[in-house]
Amino acid sequence: MHVSPAVFLAITMVSSCAGVVLNFPVNRANRLRATFKSFQPRQRPYRPHASTREVKELKPTPEQPAVSRRDIKLTNFNNNMVYGTIAVGTPGQELNIVFDTGPGPMWILSSHGRTHLNWENHRKYNNDSSSTYRNKHKSFAMKYDFGILGGYIGQDCVAVAGLTVENQQFGEAVVVDLDMLAKTDIDGIVGLGFRNMTRGVETNLLDNMVSQGLLPAPVFSFYLSREEEEEDGHGSTLTLGGANPDFFRGNFKFANLTAPDRWQFKMDRVQLPNGADTFGESGCEAEVVSTSSAILGPYTDVYYLNTKLGAKQILAPGPYMYEFDCSKVDWLPDVEFILNGEKLALSSKDYVIKMEKDGTIVCYSAFKGRIAYEESEEKLWTLGQVFMRGFYTYFDKGNHRIGFAKARR
Repeated sequence: MHVSPAVFLAITMVSSCAGVVLNFPVNRANRLRATFKSFQPRQRPYRPHASTREVKELKPTPEQPAVSRRDIKLTNFNNNMVYGTIAVGTPGQELNIVFDTGPGPMWILSSHGRTHLNWENHRKYNNDSSSTYRNKHKSFAMKYDFGILGGYIGQDCVAVAGLTVENQQFGEAVVVDLDMLAKTDIDGIVGLGFRNMTRGVETNLLDNMVSQGLLPAPVFSFYLSREEEEEDGHGSTLTLGGANPDFFRGNFKFANLTAPDRWQFKMDRVQLPNGADTFGESGCEAEVVSTSSAILGPYTDVYYLNTKLGAKQILAPGPYMYEFDCSKVDWLPDVEFILNGEKLALSSKDYVIKMEKDGTIVCYSAFKGRIAYEESEEKLWTLGQVFMRGFYTYFDKGNHRIGFAKARR
């Protein structure tokens, strides 16, 4: 896995805080509200396009297929972020979207914003160009580890994976301070998690698709490919409404969720082969976050794990990072995640991150330490894209569980 240091460090910051709404300073919040208050769009009569009536009253047409799972091909951005394309409005306006397992809402860049610093190359949604747009007359604001954004809530048709979702609400971002995302091709985020922190966006895209009969169940699955597989045409894929057997082998190992609002579950421990060394014992918790590139764990556990693997802690390019001798990485052991007594073995092909530095390749560990600021984080592991490349991941909202199967290579 070969990425640039700047992107790896920036995307790692997303981690478990992606999609989490926090209260930022009052003065800054007031300035944010004042800035986008004047951007509220005009209200136009709602004119549903013809397919709305066809889908509800007639048999499915070729444009609106029968209920089944649907695949979305994803683009790999520097092996640290994956995104797909959707179309919003009538006629559809194409946007590049990150599909986030976090609990945040759907939001997209608005063409009505005047403060998109360094976002000139991004595509932006223009509600004036859509005949099916509705203004909900509500504002929203989000805070991430890497910045803030704000705007108002709109409603429109969203085309995804060949299906048209009616009455989908989303945040239209008119004030954006996300310098890290400005360096990508991303035009917005779609939250696929639970609706606990949506800041007034009342409809979740996945739930909306199920309620409108477009998907059989509130389920989605991720296959994340490695860099060399992208070149061979076996690209990353998000499957809505089920799992695609082309991307995994064997049976799923399931775990019930232990939190009401995130993809968190109980994990027995992390260990090296045969349990010679164990980390995070006594029933640690783990969560899967698709917008995190690394695997974050309790600082002490990660320190001892990396030490046993032969990695050395370094101060640059970032805190709590560890470096391997690149000549030895092919012989590193698997790291095993024990789930209900069963092993999920992650190979060094996935947990060693190769970066170019001063003309040479440097090998970093994908295991990064986290300092716990809350009691709930003391035993928490965040399993990001590095973990998801090793394991096809099945997110089952209806049954409140998550499943893992070995990714097919």
